[in-house]
Amino acid sequence: MITNVKVRAPSSTANLGPGFDVFGLALDAFHDEIILGKTNKSTTTNRPWHGVRILTMDDVPTDPQQNTAGLVIKSMKQKFKIKSGIEIRIKKGVPAGFGMGSSAASAAAAALACNKLFNLKLDNKTLVKCAGIGEKASAGTIHYDNVAASLLGGFVVVKTKPFEVIRLEPPKDLVLCVAIPKLKVPKEKNKSFKVCNSKDC
Repeated sequence: MITNVKVRAPSSTANLGPGFDVFGLALDAFHDEIILGKTNKSTTTNRPWHGVRILTMDDVPTDPQQNTAGLVIKSMKQKFKIKSGIEIRIKKGVPAGFGMGSSAASAAAAALACNKLFNLKLDNKTLVKCAGIGEKASAGTIHYDNVAASLLGGFVVVKTKPFEVIRLEPPKDLVLCVAIPKLKVPKEKNKSFKVCNSKDC
């Protein structure tokens, strides 16, 4: 019986051109790694334990409710009635705060790991929806562009009504250059904008 699985998910970029929260592209520059394990052992008592806990050496929240991977696992645990306790080991490889889908990579890896560990046999559309829930921890709302790219690879187009994910294979010779400034911009400021009339622009 499988008791743990290891999954890596790549970085991504989204909001390409006019496709705000619609287009996403996987980037093989960086990866996040998740090791998901079944456990019923508490770290503080001898009583049976059935919760979710996070172990990491990186500077990310260890409260599952505040962590993208933790939120995904808690949601899937409830949705699919998983009774086992779950331990999440997170190794961050995608730099946070640079628009490369750092939170999405962890969320995508967590969703895929949970699917494998508990043999849920979920289709890609369901996996993307599960992973998207994790974005609430970092962005405050559910969105799917980055998680879809990290889960499926390639170029993705996400529709929400009705929900659909389309994957396109990029050209083999496509090269993307990413400039990483030595400056962190909070996501809420990065995605905020002011609406103004054309005469004021």
